[in-house]
Amino acid sequence: MKVKSSYFMRAFAVLVLMGLSGTGVFASNSEEDTLKRVQQAKYNMLTGNWEIRLNEEIRSIESAFKNFLPGLDYVLVDEKMRDSDRNVLTFRGQGDTKVVVKLKTFGIFTNIRIRIGLTGNQNKSAQLFSYVYRRM
Repeated sequence: MKVKSSYFMRAFAVLVLMGLSGTGVFASNSEEDTLKRVQQAKYNMLTGNWEIRLNEEIRSIESAFKNFLPGLDYVLVDEKMRDSDRNVLTFRGQGDTKVVVKLKTFGIFTNIRIRIGLTGNQNKSAQLFSYVYRRM
């Protein structure tokens, strides 16, 4: 009786692992599509900037930040457009938290810099970007 149950448990474990590995393939394919657009993302500890290099046009990114950050209780208070390739958006949030989003175009790529407050906040900057990016 124990022999049959151990074979059954092994077979069950193998089937579960095969199922999990199949879902991992589907998840990695969707992540690959996302990573094709996100070329580079890093956090600079000295400046407090979360920097993302994205394979998108500057106008679509600008409109995404303007449309979706108010959903997180951030209000656009200032917008500085230096030229067609550079733009700075300033938002204010809860507790008068300042969020500065700088956009700059380099050929087909757009460089995004997000800084929260004076010193920056890596986790919150990454959360804001992922919130906006998922809705683009």
